[in-house]
Amino acid sequence: MDTQTPASINYFPRLRLRVVHKLFLLLALTIALALGALGSITFLNLRSGFVAYVNSLDLARLSPLAQELDQRADAVRGFEGLRDRAIWDALLHRILDPKPPRGAPDLAAKHPPPPPPGSERNDDAPSLMLPLPPRVTLLDAQHQWIAGAPLVANAMLRPVQQNGALVGWLALQPLTHPVESRDIGFLSAQVRDMVLLAGLLLLLALGVAWIFARHLLAPLREVEQSADQLANGNYGLHLDSSRRDELGDLVRHINRLSSALQSNETARRRWIADMSHELRTPLSIVRGEVEAMQDGLRTPDSAGLRSLHEEVMRLDRLVDDLHQLSMADLGTLSYRLQLIDIMDVVSAACSSFQPIAREAEMLIEHDLSPAMVQIDPDRLRQLIDNVIGNSLRYSDHGGRLHVSMARQAQTVEISFDDTPPGVDGESLGRLFEPLYRGEASRGRKYGGSGLGLAIAQRIALAHGGQLRALPSPLGGLRIVLILPWVQR
Repeated sequence: MDTQTPASINYFPRLRLRVVHKLFLLLALTIALALGALGSITFLNLRSGFVAYVNSLDLARLSPLAQELDQRADAVRGFEGLRDRAIWDALLHRILDPKPPRGAPDLAAKHPPPPPPGSERNDDAPSLMLPLPPRVTLLDAQHQWIAGAPLVANAMLRPVQQNGALVGWLALQPLTHPVESRDIGFLSAQVRDMVLLAGLLLLLALGVAWIFARHLLAPLREVEQSADQLANGNYGLHLDSSRRDELGDLVRHINRLSSALQSNETARRRWIADMSHELRTPLSIVRGEVEAMQDGLRTPDSAGLRSLHEEVMRLDRLVDDLHQLSMADLGTLSYRLQLIDIMDVVSAACSSFQPIAREAEMLIEHDLSPAMVQIDPDRLRQLIDNVIGNSLRYSDHGGRLHVSMARQAQTVEISFDDTPPGVDGESLGRLFEPLYRGEASRGRKYGGSGLGLAIAQRIALAHGGQLRALPSPLGGLRIVLILPWVQR
C-alpha cells in the first residue's frame, strides 16, 4: 500500500533551463516589453494627434459662421439679437447644419450633386463632418457668454472682428476622443496594422536573439566539459578561444587552471618520489648495518654504531625539516618581530660558521653596513644559516663565500656569493622547490636534506621579503635576500 501523501508526490518537477534558454527568455521578454511600450506610446500619440486634427478641422468649419457674424449690424452692441435661443439655433442650422425641416424630403440625399470632373467618389473614406451646433458658444469681446453651449475651460477660440475691431469670440468645445464610427474604424485599422507590424518585428527579433544567445554562450559548453574532466583528474586540457570578452577571459582562466593543476599534480608525484627516495637511502643503510650485525658479518663496535647514529640523525634532520616546511606552508610558524640591525644577525651567523669553513678550507668574507629591519631574529638566523650552510656544503674546497649588503630606496639586499660549482640557468628557478637539487655536484652526497632553501624562502616571504637565486660573479651561486628597510 502506498503511504505517500498527495503533498509528497511531485506532480510538477522543476524544469532545468540552460543558460542559453534563460538568456533567450530574458532577451525575448525585454524585446516584447520594449515593443509593447513603443506600441502603447505610438497609439496614444496617434489617437491624441488624430483628435487634435479633427478639432482643428472643426474650428476651421466655423469660418462661414464667423463671416456671418462679422456682417451683423448688432455686432458692436454685443449681438443683442442672438441672445434669443431660437434665433441662434436657426443661424447655426442655416450655416453649419443645413438640413430640411422635419417631415420634408431631403432632396440632396435623393439627388446628390455629381462629383467634380476628374475626381472619384469614395464612400468608404472616413467622414470628419461632425455635428457642430451643440458644441459652439458665442462670447462677447470680454469673453462673456451670449448664446450657445455652456463655456468649458479648454474651449478652442476664434475671434470675430468687424472692420478690424474685435467684437466677440466663437468658442468650440473640443472632442476628447473619436465619436464617429468611421473615425473609430480608421483608428482601429491603424492599430491593427501596428499590431501586425509589431508581431513581425517580434518574431524577427526573437530569431536574432536566439542566434545571438547561442553564439554568446557557445564557449560555456566547452568550459562545462573541461571542468568535468578537471574534476575527474584529467589535467593539461587547453581550450581554444579568440574571443575578447568576459567569456574569452573565462576560457583563458580555465586553461590557466588546467595548467596549474597539471603542474601541481606533477609536483605532487615528484614530491612523493623524492620523499620515498630520501627516506629509502638512510633506511637501507640502517637495515644493511643491522642485518650485517645479525648475521655476524659485522661486529657491533663503535664504528658500526656511529654509522647507525649518523643515518638516524640524517632521518631526524629530514623529518624536522619536513615539519618546518609544512608549518611554513600552513602559516603556523610563530614570528616575534623586532626592530633590530640586520648587520648584527648576518655578522653573528658568519662568525658561527667560521670553524666549519676552516674545516672545509673555505674563506668567509663579509662587507656589511647598518640597516634596521622588522624581523624575527631567530627565524631570520635560521634562514641565513640555511643559505650559508648550503654554500659551504656544496662549494669546492679552497673556495670562498662573500656576503655583501646594498641598501636601496625601501629595501635591503643581502647577497651570498660562493665559488664553483654553479647551477645551470634551468635549475635556478627550481632551487627553492622542496627536495630539488640542480647539479650532481650539489647532490645529496653532501648530506643535505634538500629542504633548506625551500624553508628559507618561506621565512623570507613571511617577513615581506624575497629570496632569489642568480649566477654568482665568483663562478658559483648567488642567493639574494631582500627585506623591507625601516627608516629611523
